[in-house]
Formats: sequence, C-alpha cells, structure tokens
Amino acid sequence: MRSSIFKLSILLLAMASCKKEETKEKPVENKKVVEEVVHTKKIECFGYSKNRDTIYMALHITDDSLVEGNLSYSLYEKDQNKGELRGRLSNDSLFADYSFESEGKTSVREVFFVRTDSGFVEGFTNSEERNSKFVFTDKNFKLNNSFPLKRMDCR
Repeated sequence: MRSSIFKLSILLLAMASCKKEETKEKPVENKKVVEEVVHTKKIECFGYSKNRDTIYMALHITDDSLVEGNLSYSLYEKDQNKGELRGRLSNDSLFADYSFESEGKTSVREVFFVRTDSGFVEGFTNSEERNSKFVFTDKNFKLNNSFPLKRMDCR
C-alpha cells in the first residue's frame, strides 16, 4: 500500500509540475474602433408678430448645447432677411453666426440672444466688419425688449 501511495504521490507531483500551455489571443492590428456618438436634438420655435413686424426663429438644440436653425426678419420699412444660425447655447445666452440673404447679397454677422422664461430677447452692441463678417467689438449688450420672441408652434 505504501508503494501505491508513493507512486500516486509521484504521479500527482509530476502532473502538477507539468506546464500547461497557455493560449494567448493575438492582438488585432490596425483595428479601428468607431464610437457612434448620438446627439439628441430638440426643436424649439420662437416668434414675434405685431403690426407689420415679424421675426421667426427655429432652433435645433443638441444635448451638448450646439444650436443650428433658421432666423428671419421682416420689419416694416426695412430690408427683409432670412438665413441660418450656428452657435452655442450657454446658460441663458445664445451666441451664433447668422448667415443671411438680404436684397440678393449674402452676409454674416454675430448675433446674441438672452433666454427668458417665455422665449428670447435679442441683444445688440458695437460691431465691425472683419474678414467679411460683422463681429461684436465689446460685450456691453443692450437688450431690445421691443421685439420679444415668444415660444410658438414650429411652421
């Protein structure tokens, strides 16, 4: 019996000392991982219409506060213009570039709006033309409460 236990012990030691071959997965070379970033967009529309003045703004706001949309002004005895907005909404401030057409000419200017409980109010300050774009030269904005843009159904 001792000899059986001895042989069994030797066999177990031999098996334990055998090195098991490990399989390693080869790394995949030049594999590109593409992350799909999904941004949700919400569409909000705002407008002003009184007497012969009309302003309409439709905004597509992504979850990271990027804004794209349309803006049109039709103010009595002034040139009508309409175009596209691209910018960012930060807290209650919307800063964007407004690319628009008026009298057959395309122009770009910075615009600024402040979000209110009921919509937006546009702010104005000094600006100048730089590289074919009108840009703000200071941050002393005056709000134009004469044309408050109220939330409305989108057209």
